[in-house]
Amino acid sequence: MARYWGFWTRGKLDLLRRYLDAFTTASKSQEEILYLDLFGGQPSNLERLTGQDLDGSARIALNVDDARFSRLRFFELEPYASRLSQSLKSDFPGRDLEVVAGDCNQTISSALGSLAHVNWAPTFAFIDPNGPDVHWSTIEALAKFKKPTLKKTEIWLLLAVGMFTRTLRVDGSVRPEDAAKLTNLYGTSQWEEIYRARVDGRLTPGEAREEYVNLMRWRLENVLGYQWTHPLEIFNEGGSSIYHMVFATDHPAGNKIMTDLYRKAASEFPAMREAARRRRTRLALEEEGQFSLFGAEIDDLTAPVSANETLYDYTLPDAPYGSR
Repeated sequence: MARYWGFWTRGKLDLLRRYLDAFTTASKSQEEILYLDLFGGQPSNLERLTGQDLDGSARIALNVDDARFSRLRFFELEPYASRLSQSLKSDFPGRDLEVVAGDCNQTISSALGSLAHVNWAPTFAFIDPNGPDVHWSTIEALAKFKKPTLKKTEIWLLLAVGMFTRTLRVDGSVRPEDAAKLTNLYGTSQWEEIYRARVDGRLTPGEAREEYVNLMRWRLENVLGYQWTHPLEIFNEGGSSIYHMVFATDHPAGNKIMTDLYRKAASEFPAMREAARRRRTRLALEEEGQFSLFGAEIDDLTAPVSANETLYDYTLPDAPYGSR
C-alpha cells in the first residue's frame, strides 16, 4: 500500500524536518507546541527512482524531539485516515495525536475548537494537498486560531500552480468544477483576471504562474495579516514547474529561519534534480543492457552552486494582477 514519490518530495520533506526542528527548539520554553497536518497522507511512502523509504510528514513531526510537539492533529480522508491512525498510534504510543477522518475543509472548525484551550501555544500547520483542494476558509481559520494578541499560526502551503494551470484551457473554456476549486482556494474570483490575461496572450505561461503565486501571497499578507510570505518553486526532473511552497509567518524568527532554509534549498534542489535526471537515464540504459563504468556514482556528478551566490531573498508581493 506504499505510495511512490518523486525526488522533489524527499527535498520538501527534508526542508520540513529542518524547519520543524528549529520551530520546536525556538518554542521549547512553552508548555504546549501544536502541529496540524491537513493532508496527513499514508503510513508508507517510497521514493520512485530509488525505492528508498520516505518518512511522511506525520512521522517527521512525531520524531522531532528538541522539543517535541505536545499535541498533533492529522487530517485525512478514509480509508487512509484509519490506516494512518493505526500506524501512528502503534509506533508512537502515549503521544497526544489524533487523525481526524474526513475532508479537512469540513472538519477543521471542530478540530480547532477542541484545541481552543491551548490557542496560546506556538502552532505550525502543514498544508500539502495534491491539487487545489484546500479552501481559503480553512486557511483563514488557521490564521485566526491563535489569540489576537499573539503571533499567528505559521502556515506552510503547497500551492499546486503547475498542476492546476493544466486544467485551465487556453481556449477560454473552464469547467465549472475547476473554476469553483480555484475560487474556493483563493477565497475570491480575482484569479480569473490572470486567466483571462493568459488566454488573451497578455501573460506568458510563466508570467501567469507567478501571478497566481503572487495573488496567494498578497492575500495572506494583506487579508489575513501575515507579515512575511516566502515562495519556493519546485521543479520536476525535466525542469517543469510543478508547485510552489508558500510559507506564511508574522514572527521574525520564523522569517529568518525560513529565509535561510530557502536559500539553501534554492541551491540544493537543482543539484537533486540533476542527480535524479542522471539516475533515470542510467536506469533506462541498464534496462537495455548498457552499464556505466562508474555505476551509481554518476548520479552524484552535479555542478555545485557558488557559496557566494544568493539564489533567494524575500520580496514583497505586488498588488493582484488587474488592480495595479
